[in-house]
Amino acid sequence: MLQVEYYFSDENLPTDLHMLQNCEGSKNVPVSISRLCGFNKMRKFKPKSMVVAALRKSAFLDVTEDGKRVSRKMPLALPNVYDGFDDDGDDIAYDPRTKKELVLPIKSNPQTKTVLPPGMTKNLMKPTGFEDTYVEPPITPAEAEEESAMYDPDKSFVERIEIAIQRFKSKKRMHEKYSRVFNKWMEFGGIDSQPNLFAGLAKQDMANMDAMEIARAKAAHFVPWDRDDANKWEVDFVGVAEAFLSSYYPKNFSHESSQVKTAIQVLRSFYNYLLSHNVCDEYRDDLLNARVLCDKADKELPRTFEAGECLPGEFNRAASTLFKGYHADLFIGDQEWAKEAAKQEGINWIGDTVGMQLEQANVIFRMGVTVYGNDEQYESTLQQDLSNVHVVTREDLSLEVTGIEISTEDIKQTYTNQNEVWKHKLRLQTLGKIFCRSIHIGDFDEYNLPSSVSTNGKLPLPKVGMTYEFWVDDEILTKCFEGMKMDAQVITLDNGITILDRIRECMPSFHKVLLNELWCAHKPKTVRLTRKGLEDVDEALAEINGEKQDGEVVDKEVREKDGQAADDESDHFSDE
Repeated sequence: MLQVEYYFSDENLPTDLHMLQNCEGSKNVPVSISRLCGFNKMRKFKPKSMVVAALRKSAFLDVTEDGKRVSRKMPLALPNVYDGFDDDGDDIAYDPRTKKELVLPIKSNPQTKTVLPPGMTKNLMKPTGFEDTYVEPPITPAEAEEESAMYDPDKSFVERIEIAIQRFKSKKRMHEKYSRVFNKWMEFGGIDSQPNLFAGLAKQDMANMDAMEIARAKAAHFVPWDRDDANKWEVDFVGVAEAFLSSYYPKNFSHESSQVKTAIQVLRSFYNYLLSHNVCDEYRDDLLNARVLCDKADKELPRTFEAGECLPGEFNRAASTLFKGYHADLFIGDQEWAKEAAKQEGINWIGDTVGMQLEQANVIFRMGVTVYGNDEQYESTLQQDLSNVHVVTREDLSLEVTGIEISTEDIKQTYTNQNEVWKHKLRLQTLGKIFCRSIHIGDFDEYNLPSSVSTNGKLPLPKVGMTYEFWVDDEILTKCFEGMKMDAQVITLDNGITILDRIRECMPSFHKVLLNELWCAHKPKTVRLTRKGLEDVDEALAEINGEKQDGEVVDKEVREKDGQAADDESDHFSDE
């Protein structure tokens, strides 16, 4: 208690800048007891509850009811540096103990803890180096000389990029959300990773190392030396970024917009590091293009994911329901068991269930044909059961958006009038048009096929260059863009109307696939049992692929197979 009273005393407080910042001088703001217990001379007084109990007995200090803060009973009346007192009468105040120059007004120290977002800590709130506005601090001449030696153009690209990866990681705060993307991206780009064997390297050991040796000792990512063979490996920053962001990332990570932005920023930050530190000037143009691709991905990927969730839209779902497509027979709200369950649970199953009622689908489909259909199409839909309309083809197609047409004001007014008529049963969505052409999107389905269904190991190419017109809700069209690609099922009716029956996946304009993706998903592992690992067996046997063989022979064969596998793998992947 006496120590705390001294902190607030007339003898100490007027010249104690830190305490003045806490209590804000003559304002006498209560000071956090937890903060006081953190002072050097107070740390020996434990537990804190005993300190609070002692302070409540003080005739000089007041403790708040919750026991968390303490203040003087009488505010400080003496001149002090916090309130602007200056012995010399100048505009600058000084702390008499240190003569440290103080610029007024002096900022106070908050006495309440900062409220952090859920799941966040102070460490997570610190700058990471991945912010959009982050700029690396200038380096000293000695550091510049070190980097010039590390990234000497005479060194192989493999050596330079390996050091750059470790140096880049050391300059960033690699939280889990960044490291997970970074590690997967490195693996996708053909770079091996393994646990760091020198994680416990002492500072004394590093004291005698230069920057290059430290980077190598701490490295967890390694570029095999065979990657330097230009006949087997290609350095393609743009291609790997396109395939990673458009194909690998959507299948393995969240589509949430902030996480998508995080992933793109990881790639962009690494490209910026390679450019600013002149790691590989021979690929400068490729790096600049890769950075431009990141800007494009920032705009396209969120819209692609949103469009994929909304498509094919109300009109196409209605048509699919009527013509026995993917959405047919999904509605269960009119089933007796469903009505009974809805009554018990208090749910409106008619409106909340999946699928669409036939009556509702009929109205939506006929309204779309009335607005956009020609005379022949309109005449064919006059029958209530649509018996005059037949399905001609059902196709699986890859489509690319070539144009988007939002509805006109006249069409919007027509839908407004019809919504007034149908307001007690449903709400019609205004339709626009989306124009597409069929394309071929490469994938992995053509590999390892029997010759009976493939030509030269590949599937027959689908028809490309065919044009299609689909009627889609205006609200969904705002999320689509020219160049967007879709993997779709399409129904064509005999009256010429085409229907987006189902959208399996939406892809950005830069969509690309690489065999690297197969390598990441199906990386083989070799398991060996040798004589050394077996006990009490005279003739130890080892097993490979279900066949037991002598241990020495096994070792030789496995080494040969491993070497052959490395040669075979190198023919298929692009290097990051």
